[in-house]
Amino acid sequence: MTAHMNFVASTKILVLSDDAAAASFMLDTFGSLSRYEVRHMALKALGDAARFDPTQFNLIVLDVDNGEMLNRPELFAFRGRHRDIPLVVVSEDLPNEMLRLLFRLNGNDWLKKPLERRSLIDMISTHAPGNGASDSRVHAVVSAVGGAGASVISSSLAHALAQPMKNATPRVDLFDMDFSSGSLGYYLNLVSDYDLKPVIANPSRVDLEFIDLVRKRHSGGFSLLSFKQPSVLLAAKGAELVLRMLDVAAFESDHTVIDMPHYETPWKSDVLSSVNSVYIVTEMTIPALHQAKDLFLNLVRLRGNADSIFVVINKYRTKLFSLGVRRQQVDKVFKDTRAHIVAYDWDTLSEALNRGVLPFEVNARSGFCKAVNKLGALVR
Repeated sequence: MTAHMNFVASTKILVLSDDAAAASFMLDTFGSLSRYEVRHMALKALGDAARFDPTQFNLIVLDVDNGEMLNRPELFAFRGRHRDIPLVVVSEDLPNEMLRLLFRLNGNDWLKKPLERRSLIDMISTHAPGNGASDSRVHAVVSAVGGAGASVISSSLAHALAQPMKNATPRVDLFDMDFSSGSLGYYLNLVSDYDLKPVIANPSRVDLEFIDLVRKRHSGGFSLLSFKQPSVLLAAKGAELVLRMLDVAAFESDHTVIDMPHYETPWKSDVLSSVNSVYIVTEMTIPALHQAKDLFLNLVRLRGNADSIFVVINKYRTKLFSLGVRRQQVDKVFKDTRAHIVAYDWDTLSEALNRGVLPFEVNARSGFCKAVNKLGALVR
């Protein structure tokens, strides 16, 4: 269960190039990412229709190098036959007359050589069918007090968001930002032994290839980034590293759920001010509710409004003749923002934690699971 597993459907890429160095670079770049299947062919294949079937590929990378290839009619004949296949072009810096020929190819994008790995991956990720992430949404789950259960809610929320919708299966990442403990790795039996120290000093090393290497696949349909690396909290470039990891992970995901620590970090305000939604998790006690209200008001100031800030009362229990805090009192505390209640199911949650599985895997019909599914529906 702890092995890294690919979960994104493979994209087949055809690289057409006579430049051995550029072709080798592209094969190495795409081949290192498990979601891509890549094949290289020389440009002479364009004139041999029986040699290969372009329709089996999802995207074509055409290397016209110094532009000489643009004078050959078989190139435009090939493009005319396969205009429905996304095409990206790479070349040297071309003169104006060559650029006009380039435009006639009606390609989706162009990249100048010499190629740079991150720019190449970003371009391909943008144009490969099913790989774009323009609609990526990021959701932060943050505790108002320690022990409120935000980590269990964040993992269950990731599972809820990863469930198939109509004809699509969302791509979901769960990012544990509590580097002091890496608790989600332990909760879900997906402990990472990857040492982040070599990349803390050089955050620019974090790219799609790196994220693909270090994340773990969970059977619930999402991937997990969780590291017990306290040095990240103290490092001069720790914030840069964390924000870059989040940026790259979110780039290719439909939803990214962040499990935020309840304590302050150098990146906490930056993240909470920019995410699409925030879930404040607290408990049904007077001190915890006051902390949640303070956090709520701070987030409103930080984000400019109360939109997409949800208050979640976790571990909610009712007792006959109880003198505890009632729902009506909670509504008075948060006024126009109605809190969402998550029932406390000790039997389900304790078994899930002890087995290293999601509460859903223990009892999908529990009140806890039903409540978290409703939380997911708020942002799906």
